[in-house]
Amino acid sequence: MNESIDLKRIRHLVLLSEELHFSRAAERANLSQTAFSRSIQSLEADLGVRLFDRDTRSVMLTAAGRQLLASGRELLGCAGRLVAEANHIAQADGGELSFGAGMMAANLYLEEALTSLRKRIPRLVMKVEVNHWNQLLQRLEQDQIEFFVAFTCDPSLRTDARFDITPLPGAPASVFCRGDHPLIRQQAAVTRQQLLDHPWSSVLFDDIAPARLRELLDLPEGTIAPLALGCNDLKLLRATTLGSDALLFTWQAWLEEDLRTGAIRDLGALLQPALGEGGCSIASAIVCHAGRTLSPIARQAIELIRAAAMRPR
Repeated sequence: MNESIDLKRIRHLVLLSEELHFSRAAERANLSQTAFSRSIQSLEADLGVRLFDRDTRSVMLTAAGRQLLASGRELLGCAGRLVAEANHIAQADGGELSFGAGMMAANLYLEEALTSLRKRIPRLVMKVEVNHWNQLLQRLEQDQIEFFVAFTCDPSLRTDARFDITPLPGAPASVFCRGDHPLIRQQAAVTRQQLLDHPWSSVLFDDIAPARLRELLDLPEGTIAPLALGCNDLKLLRATTLGSDALLFTWQAWLEEDLRTGAIRDLGALLQPALGEGGCSIASAIVCHAGRTLSPIARQAIELIRAAAMRPR
């Protein structure tokens, strides 16, 4: 086995594992298909194992290829962080940072954090992906981002030894509706059962979101909130709330202007019996690989995000 491994060939391994097609992978590598094929063959010779089974119609990872792929991704990630750290040391006003954020984190924390980071490092190039937490987890596993900050509702993630999880303070949340909603116009107090008589919208829409809403809002055991719209577009969620009798479950801060004008009302504040002590909240967390050293820029970004999250909402 050759102990000298070319990182370019490791990258070609990752590209081919993603595409499972030599022509497409070669195009992403900016190589001819012949040169790309030679690179894969050379890597297999260096490692002494066959990484891919291929014929005229298909390309598939071998068992050895699957085992080595994760290490290859980690190796590329380490190399990228080494280059980023060297750039940061050599050029304190530049560098690159790639990370992810959920919608709530992007709305609440990133404007303040990234503005401060830009002032510290004026020439910093940032790539921020705003997405659902499980999509961001995939990007993290593929070493496409260094960390992400998002609401994570899967309990198994918190016990996964592959990741470090840093919880952030919860953000106040509630159930909202348009200002002239029938529940607002009624004279009597709003009950939890009445909430279940209307369709709901939420940015937290996934397999366990209805049960999660039941817990957060202290709904009767066994009831499931009738989620009718799950959406990653805040503008669309707001528009459908203002234009229908649907209820919106979300964090309070991004609706502040509508709450101030009365265009949207907080039904949670009108509930009888009231929500428990402390009300309802949604908490994000910072997720990164366990046992890995983050780049200096990533550490600064996390420091600023945590500071923004600690501020009262």
